[in-house]
Amino acid sequence: MTGGSVTGSGVVGRSGSERDPAGPAGPAAAGLEITTSAAGSGTAAGPGSAAGSGSGADGSGDGAEVGIAAGPGSGLGSGLGTRPGPVPAYTRPGAPQPKSELRRRLLALRRAGVLPDPTVLTERLFALPEVTAASCVAAYVGMADEPDTAEILTRLRARGVRVLLPVVRADLDLDFREFAGTLIPGAMGTREPPPSAPLVELAKADVVIVPALAADERGNRLGRGGGSYDRALTRANPGTPVIALLNDRELLGDVPAKPHDRPVTIIVTPTRIVRPAPL
Repeated sequence: MTGGSVTGSGVVGRSGSERDPAGPAGPAAAGLEITTSAAGSGTAAGPGSAAGSGSGADGSGDGAEVGIAAGPGSGLGSGLGTRPGPVPAYTRPGAPQPKSELRRRLLALRRAGVLPDPTVLTERLFALPEVTAASCVAAYVGMADEPDTAEILTRLRARGVRVLLPVVRADLDLDFREFAGTLIPGAMGTREPPPSAPLVELAKADVVIVPALAADERGNRLGRGGGSYDRALTRANPGTPVIALLNDRELLGDVPAKPHDRPVTIIVTPTRIVRPAPL
């Protein structure tokens, strides 16, 4: 969570996020092979299926090989879509592949600079009535390969909203501390409030904003594989909105989930707001 530096008044964002570039930073940079379906839409023949945020069992190959279909507005191979389009659908052309491979390819796209405009995501997030009404929000500091959340944190605090940020524990579970404008280096490249910041139960949060690499319209979420948020979200109050911030191409047709995986209830992309039906 290295997405911003800190001043006395809040988080200062990264030097800027790029819209999806055409060319080398597109799907080919991540090893996605572009094919064409019978309907004429591009399909990226990607690797294995992916469950929520994982449980440490990723890489077991418990899904089928998948592809990510590129429709209008999906952002795959044609830059960041400027108008809504159909949700990408999976194809299943081959043998099972480890879901860790899908993570690798999605992360490769992000690390090539394929990140959504943080200003657009921020405006769409703050248009949600759940966020407008919240007095306490659990969020996160975006790492370099995640959407920049600096503006979100700054605006929440400017509204007088209590902001909670995660602290990674030795067992990969999460504690949450109140954010008062100061961050220190945390585990695995994250940034977090200092030990002097008060610990706050996640059940206090009216809204939880979570990192994700992908999600589908059912709310199944693909995380980094450690299961940290799956464990932490069991301690949120039932019915608390859980929001994922994604690029358009990361809204997939199918992210298979296991019973322990915790879904998201709202997905925000630069062109869409998706509210999955309860599972």
